Amino acid sequence: MPATPPPPDKAKSGPLPWFTLIAAALAVAAWFVPGAFDALVYDRSKLLAGQLWRLITGHWVHFSATHLFWNLVILIPAGVWLEKRAPAALRWTLLASPLAISLTLLAFDPALTIYAGISGVASGVLVALAVHGLRTQPTARLWWFAVLLLFVAKTAIETLRARPFNPDLTAQAIHSVPLAHLIGAAVGTLSVLLRKPPKKPVL
Repeated sequence: MPATPPPPDKAKSGPLPWFTLIAAALAVAAWFVPGAFDALVYDRSKLLAGQLWRLITGHWVHFSATHLFWNLVILIPAGVWLEKRAPAALRWTLLASPLAISLTLLAFDPALTIYAGISGVASGVLVALAVHGLRTQPTARLWWFAVLLLFVAKTAIETLRARPFNPDLTAQAIHSVPLAHLIGAAVGTLSVLLRKPPKKPVL
């Protein structure tokens, strides 16, 4: 891994990263609104009963304050950076990954009754940022490979442990869902690769 990360974008001014900020604000707001968790969480039985909004909203509610905090630690910096470099990729990841993750869990993980948290979406944003960096920053490829390697390692360890790194969630007997992170990563990757690369790489 290189000693320092790739240089920041040359263009320091520009529009605010609204999509990232709105996504983060929704998650924070959902934490403070009484009853939001029960009304919005991914609940398999209620989804099958027709409450389809939970396919989307379940990603914006969290089991604990630390659950929310650590997800935002990934989502906000990765999202801001990606939105400044490839805004379309960021928007597609934020818009498509919640539905893709929920539908996959609904179809392939029938034992999962409750799911909450924006970690799968944040994983998609982080992987999209790394893939975009690999595509556009040839001088920083080792850095971006390291980011992807860390993501793969974390996902693999959580799969083997069958529990999250967050001790607060472990104490509540809440299991990690690596499949959600992998689907988010797949959406993030596609959001970058399905678009034409810029004519000149960022050095």
